[in-house]
Amino acid sequence: MDIHALNEKAHHFMRIGHYEDAIAIYNKLLESDSNNTTALENIGKMYYSLGRHEDAIVWYDKAIGINPKLPSVWFEKGYTLRKLHRYEDAIICFDQALALDPDYVFALANKGYALNELGKFREAIACFDTILNISPNNLRVMTAKGISLRELGYNTEALAYFDKVIALNPLNSFVRNQRAVALRNLGRIQEADESVNWGNITQGKGKM
Repeated sequence: MDIHALNEKAHHFMRIGHYEDAIAIYNKLLESDSNNTTALENIGKMYYSLGRHEDAIVWYDKAIGINPKLPSVWFEKGYTLRKLHRYEDAIICFDQALALDPDYVFALANKGYALNELGKFREAIACFDTILNISPNNLRVMTAKGISLRELGYNTEALAYFDKVIALNPLNSFVRNQRAVALRNLGRIQEADESVNWGNITQGKGKM
């Protein structure tokens, strides 16, 4: 069995979206080495891409059972759990990833997103601030912090973050809608409507 050739073929199928074919090859690789955590993790990723999230978790758990010191597998499991709205379980996984790799920005960001989804906005902001200290123009994290601030009642402060994101990416209709909610909370209804309408026009939903 040419292990290198099979790995290359599996990666090729992953890249072009032939997930079932990739899974078949990774399973073949596991026949020769059942402790191949890369194959186990990648099968999990393929099942995630196929929308089979529970199956993905099974394979991530197999990899973790062999080697619990793989931060990427903890992250992938947490990300999948978050998509299943199992936010507390997801946070446990993100914390495991961060314990192994404290600089794992994606794990910290997703922990923040999960905290937001649980309504733990102050804890979420702590995650976002750590990232923004390193990467001040991280658009998604700035947006998430804006949402946290707005949900805490700090609408003016939230607007500052939404406006910064829009300045960097004017076509972001999601952020314009989030901005509109903060404006409405402040009683600035006309500005809120203009924010939403501008986003709709740029998305081809309105008239010029």
